[in-house]
Amino acid sequence: MKTAIKKANEIYAKYGNNLTLICKELGLEVIEDNLEGRLKEVYFGDSIVVKKDLKKAEKQELIAHAIGHHLMHAGNHLSQQKRIYSFGNYHERQANAFAAYLLIPENKLGSKIYDGVRADELAEHFNVTEKLMSYRLKIRAHFELSKKESERAQKVASR
Repeated sequence: MKTAIKKANEIYAKYGNNLTLICKELGLEVIEDNLEGRLKEVYFGDSIVVKKDLKKAEKQELIAHAIGHHLMHAGNHLSQQKRIYSFGNYHERQANAFAAYLLIPENKLGSKIYDGVRADELAEHFNVTEKLMSYRLKIRAHFELSKKESERAQKVASR
């Protein structure tokens, strides 16, 4: 996870989290298409294909996830609906952590966390899915915070 976090922080420092700019600078093309069945995203070569009819937050997450694969892993990757396999695979967890840290940078997140805030409110603020926000908060609690701060972040993640 630390590799993914470090890489996301490097990309954020260089380009912010503007996915269009990041893709352009990395030579990646994003294509929206009518993917069939449970397939939501495919990354191969220099192309990221995302399902056309997804909400913006989910598209952003999938594109950031694919960028993570592009920067950290060799080969082609795909994502299926409801991430049936993705949270159990190391490369998938790394790409998810990359997406979480790129789309929800610490310098923006830290000022938004306080007692009483819910993960769904944070997700809406950052325009990401609740699942990604909860994942980001759990990683943050594990890797970055003191014990007291970690307990507070875990409470927010579970709301």
